[in-house]
Amino acid sequence: MRSLLGYGVLGCFALVACAASGPPPVRAAVLPELEVLTLAGQPSSLRRELAGKVTLIDLWATWCTACERQQPKLERLHAAYADRGLCVVGLDVGEAPSVVRGYLKTHRVTYPVYVDPEFRLADSLGDHQLPTLLLVDPHGRIVQRAVTLDQALLDQLKSLLARPAQESAPVP
Repeated sequence: MRSLLGYGVLGCFALVACAASGPPPVRAAVLPELEVLTLAGQPSSLRRELAGKVTLIDLWATWCTACERQQPKLERLHAAYADRGLCVVGLDVGEAPSVVRGYLKTHRVTYPVYVDPEFRLADSLGDHQLPTLLLVDPHGRIVQRAVTLDQALLDQLKSLLARPAQESAPVP
């Protein structure tokens, strides 16, 4: 298992290497069918859990101060748009469920939180920066990536929520 410091250093070198050697690798446009863990440590598939829903996935870690600063914004978004069909989900990367449970005892997060201790989802998507937000349409397609909850992401989110689910074809 990678250490958190090692992952951060690896991510920094990867970003520098990409900038020096050309374009970054192609990143998945569809949420992959990979298992993550619930806070109880049980395996779960985000793609199956979130099928049919407009979802904002927050890739974060307990040690990430930018992630912590963004959580209240995500809480407000969750409260404002849950009744319109938005599902906000936190996905902690690189930590054990017990670490995340301890963090959540002192931080108010009411949306669902999952754990990816082995970085499987983040690695498969090529997302190594924290925080990273993934906006996923009801068919599992990642329609936008962002580092912060900005106006462009909010506009795209509102547009997805306004569309009937059958308007776009499902992912094969």
